[in-house]
Amino acid sequence: AFHPTNPNIIYAGAPAGGLWISEDHGLTWTSHTDILPTLGVSAILVDHVNPDVIYMGTGDRDAGDASGLGVWKSFDGGQTWAAFNAGIGNSTVARLLMHPQNNEIVFAATAGGIYKSLDGGISWVKKANGTFKDLVFKPGNPEIMYAMNNGTFNRSTDGGETFIQGATGLPTGSRGALAVSPADPEVVYAFLTNSDSFKGLYRSDDSGVTFTVRSTSPNIMSWDCSGGSGGQ
Repeated sequence: AFHPTNPNIIYAGAPAGGLWISEDHGLTWTSHTDILPTLGVSAILVDHVNPDVIYMGTGDRDAGDASGLGVWKSFDGGQTWAAFNAGIGNSTVARLLMHPQNNEIVFAATAGGIYKSLDGGISWVKKANGTFKDLVFKPGNPEIMYAMNNGTFNRSTDGGETFIQGATGLPTGSRGALAVSPADPEVVYAFLTNSDSFKGLYRSDDSGVTFTVRSTSPNIMSWDCSGGSGGQ
């Protein structure tokens, strides 16, 4: 993650090695998380209003090498941390999002579902069930959100209060990732896999209502540079 106003300050999370901070554009790094009960960090969120406030999503979302303990929060730029996981519990947190206009509204995509907080993480309410690893706002319209429940696409049109599964033209996969761009807010990209192989790259031009396939080969998940079988 990045400091919203100081480009020299960068934050990095390790799946089983804690949260690290650089104040010199990545030349040197320090960590203040060694004493925490888990060292898994899969999500970092910096408050765009008060950058001293940082949220950390704990646990290893991929291999499970470190246990999840929900969301932790720092009020001093990452020097000290406290658990802010009431309602989430010990879920592994894969992604954190802050509402662009209201820094008290925070979302967490976790192994136990999508959670929403209206009070800066003091309390959380579950809004969707499943194992979620990706969650994004439509650029310019935070009422519309897109999420991936493993390889199943989900869409919300009410600010993350409810999520509807599926989209026309988009199959399900074993895992998925999403991408949007403010250059064209209507466009959504969805990347899907078949467990250890590439299923396809899909694009929506209508805010995630319908998708068309863009590519299904080569198998870019393969260990081989030019494709092949198997892979990650």
